Amino acid sequence: MSELPSRLTELRERVQPGWTPDRERRVRARVERGLLTRRRRRGAVAAVLAAAFGVLLVLFAQRLREPVLPIRADGAVVKPALRFADGSEVYTESATTRIESLASSSEQVLLRLDSGSARFSVTPNAQRSFRVLAGNVTVQVVGTIFSVAREEGRVRVAVERGRVRVEAPAGWRELGAGETGVFEESEVVAEAARVEQAAPVTAPSAAPITVAPRAASPWRALAQDGDYAAAFAELEREGPKAVRDVPEDLLLAADAARLGGRPDKAVPHLDRLVRRHARDARAPLAAFTLGRTLLEQLGRPREAAQSFATARRLDGSGAIAEDALAREVESWSRAGDTPLARERAREFLARYPQGRRAALVRRLGGIE
Repeated sequence: MSELPSRLTELRERVQPGWTPDRERRVRARVERGLLTRRRRRGAVAAVLAAAFGVLLVLFAQRLREPVLPIRADGAVVKPALRFADGSEVYTESATTRIESLASSSEQVLLRLDSGSARFSVTPNAQRSFRVLAGNVTVQVVGTIFSVAREEGRVRVAVERGRVRVEAPAGWRELGAGETGVFEESEVVAEAARVEQAAPVTAPSAAPITVAPRAASPWRALAQDGDYAAAFAELEREGPKAVRDVPEDLLLAADAARLGGRPDKAVPHLDRLVRRHARDARAPLAAFTLGRTLLEQLGRPREAAQSFATARRLDGSGAIAEDALAREVESWSRAGDTPLARERAREFLARYPQGRRAALVRRLGGIE
């Protein structure tokens, strides 16, 4: 029994060890290390959440600046038919839409809408000219979203954002956001449009377009649908009389040939339009297209130079004059006629010293 008290004291010390100052320091140090670790973890999580939130804010801000893309009825986003380096985009809005880029650079974009309807989302840029040719109607913008539709001798322009200037045979008019204008391609049927326009009008620089009634023909329907190879095959089957001697038919037949794999067959149609319909508003564009076909597809630079010179003469100071002169310099250079290339290059630099093709013209004309 005398050993029992000492045994109980030993067991008590094992269950309740002594709390010495050294042991207290060690326990406190462990607790503080645990608290520090938890604080660091919470700080890291907060930093990650803040960074993620910042990224979301940036993405949301960029999304607000982006134009709203067209969406089909099934919910799919429509892809642009044309996209430019500055972010400007063109979307087709109908199965019959035919649009072609005539010039594209940091200073100028020039497009031709042959048929159908298209939507244009143009990035604001005061240093760049953006123009759309729709028959005898020209739409010029700086930065906006708008649509252009060709409707049997008329051009409908609807502006979603910004402003555009529309030039037609009846004169010119500016449209703002939410406005729509309908412009006649022929001056003969444009008198009513003159009365409705609030803006002043100016006389056209070229003869009005004559809109001829369309005769039913398989090749025309195929060409208007963009099936140029089939259109050209049908045109060959129907024979020369299938193309009427009107600018509309001649341009369409030329497109069927040059885009259907036979650019050589496009030359007679374009040449005929330029020679026999020189006062038509589409003649300068036909001459320019003839020059491109001869230079780029047929390798006939001397004839191309003459076509570009004709386009410039017919266009005066219009939309394609600057490009036509630059392409004329290029054509004479590729033809090996250095004196004429240099002469035209000097003329270009005198007329357009800050032109977008000035550096290329200097090189091609041997003026360094």
